[in-house]
Amino acid sequence: MDRQRIPGEARPMAASLSFAAMGSLMQHMPNYTRYTSNAHAVSAERTYRRAMGTRLKECGDRLLSVVEKKSQIMTADMEQVIDVLVDRIGDIFRRLDREGVVTLVGHSTRTIAEIELIDSQLVQLIEQSVAMVHNLGTDVPASDWFKTDAPRLVRGLVEFGKLTEERNYLLGLGWESEFQNRGRKAS
Repeated sequence: MDRQRIPGEARPMAASLSFAAMGSLMQHMPNYTRYTSNAHAVSAERTYRRAMGTRLKECGDRLLSVVEKKSQIMTADMEQVIDVLVDRIGDIFRRLDREGVVTLVGHSTRTIAEIELIDSQLVQLIEQSVAMVHNLGTDVPASDWFKTDAPRLVRGLVEFGKLTEERNYLLGLGWESEFQNRGRKAS
């Protein structure tokens, strides 16, 4: 017996990243115990951050393509929401693009455990974001998507940004790293 979905009720999230995409993301997840040299850490971080960024770029591209194709009737307010979502993704890109000397903050075992927890939350948020974005332009009417999924996606992207900033801090890449002399070694 199929249960009817109540309007406004959150839809269940089906797996939306392909196994290849999810595998690529997991394959690029760093091994933080190997962050013994800055060169290795920077390389591993760059690869992992690009993998996360690629998944988020897919979300942004999908949102923009729905607007461009006008596959559903979209109001100016709906297009504004899409712009806000794409801007949030851009904010995350700037956080993922943070550079500097990678230095684990505090007690490395505890810091590594915190970063790994954040990574698992980020992967979940990517999965949820991709699922929500793929709901737009499918058989779900746009007006329903903007009432249910869009607010959840905004909250998820805000959380992603916060977690990315926390992750940056734990890696010694807080916002102040942007102003440090790139040639100077961290103490």
